[in-house]
Amino acid sequence: MSETPTHAEVIVVGGGINGVSTAFHLAKEGVRVLLLEKDDIAAGPTGYSGAIVRQHYSHPVTARMALESLRFWENFAEHTFGGDAGFRQVGFVLAVRPEDVPMLQQNIAMQQGVGIRTSFLTPEAIKEIIPYIALQDLGGAAYEPESGYCSPVLAANSFARAAQQMGATVLTGHRVTDFIKEGNRVKGVRTPKGDFYADKVVLATGPWSPGLMRLLGHEVPITPARGKVVLFQRPPHVPEHPVYGDFPYAFYMRPETGHQTFMGDLGPEEAKDVVQDPDDFNRRVPLELIHDYGERLVRRFPVMEDVRVASSYAALYDITPDWHPIVDRVPNWDNVYLLAGGSGHCFKLSPALGRRMAHLVLHDRWIDDEPHLFRFHRFQEGDLVRGQYHYSILG
Repeated sequence: MSETPTHAEVIVVGGGINGVSTAFHLAKEGVRVLLLEKDDIAAGPTGYSGAIVRQHYSHPVTARMALESLRFWENFAEHTFGGDAGFRQVGFVLAVRPEDVPMLQQNIAMQQGVGIRTSFLTPEAIKEIIPYIALQDLGGAAYEPESGYCSPVLAANSFARAAQQMGATVLTGHRVTDFIKEGNRVKGVRTPKGDFYADKVVLATGPWSPGLMRLLGHEVPITPARGKVVLFQRPPHVPEHPVYGDFPYAFYMRPETGHQTFMGDLGPEEAKDVVQDPDDFNRRVPLELIHDYGERLVRRFPVMEDVRVASSYAALYDITPDWHPIVDRVPNWDNVYLLAGGSGHCFKLSPALGRRMAHLVLHDRWIDDEPHLFRFHRFQEGDLVRGQYHYSILG
């Protein structure tokens, strides 16, 4: 039995999708990586994610990152030595009110300019994609035939295995409780199972980031909040649908195995449902909210009238003030980096985010000539990442 390594070039803390993607991209560059996860891979928010893969962003940088990530998901097995992300290319439709059509068309033009395969659909054309949709309040939609969704647990574990195949060590059941500091550097991390040392440390710790950052003297603007999901059992005669977002009724949905529909809220209200302890929070979805989700679903899709609830749960978002992640070196520390605050975006962007974090760790600068939108100090500077939509989770 081989001895557990206690030293590495880079320690990555967190076994969610961003931690495993970062570990993968570092290992790909020949870095000796040690990933520490307090539970199991994808046991936190990643495992409960909708894992939607879409490219509809309203900022050119995030749109390019979404396209880069889509190409990675499409070729996941090739990148990860036969790994499987469970990616299903069912398409993505984003439907808006008539008054939102000019903004939507402007965003579609921008996305087409960066190479995204997307187009505008009239209401009648939406019905060709989803024949059983009710068109009231709809002025049109964006359509991405290449988009879809993944299996989040499968994807995260496949990333982790691929990193291991390239020499990374992955240790689950290792909760980081403190840092071993020397001047303005962190020499290592403490866990109940022992201390681990590295030249650099990456925190990809989602809603647990505020607590760990306090140990480094920072109050980071990341709020753990409950995101609510309901899974509906579709009636037998209702066929599978694409990933779908609805502005008028403020919901998104995607297909799920077992003839089910996975549904969540598209509005910013989730940010108000703050969680004090990410290890101990209410996972129940109130009955009145389940009814509300069902009513919205049936208003848009009357054919779903006989839909029944299969299950429901609340999971965690780690939300920043502008609903975009922090991907940066931690101020006042020469060798500590933070990738957190995904605000519901990070699964789909994780291949691109992991590559950028690996580049930042190795070269101490942002990638290529791309603006560093996700820097730590942007909140103090008042230079927040702003998309066109007030539906913050959409970007």
